[in-house]
Amino acid sequence: MELNQNVLDECTSYLKSKYKSKLQTLKLEHCTDVDGEYIYLVCIKIKKQYKERGYGSLIMSEVIQLADLYNVRIRLYATNIFGAELQRLYEFYQRQGFVLVGSEKIGEMLYHK
Repeated sequence: MELNQNVLDECTSYLKSKYKSKLQTLKLEHCTDVDGEYIYLVCIKIKKQYKERGYGSLIMSEVIQLADLYNVRIRLYATNIFGAELQRLYEFYQRQGFVLVGSEKIGEMLYHK
């Protein structure tokens, strides 16, 4: 089976159903660039009352498993647009296996095997 937007939409629906009371927003997009295809993590947001309880890590673990299954990268841009502290976001994503690409001002992070 090939990775495409339908696969990502199914994954998103599954995770929203599985973590329905905890997950506020999850958006994944299928993209390609000169290095091949990748999953773009547009947004992940845990409901306020469930933050700091490990749900973000559980959900990211499942997204990473999907990326590993299809042997693709995950790209995201850490931002404080939703009020999160950037340094905490960088630390969270680094614990998940992401690396910061470029400067902290840009906030681009990349996960790959």
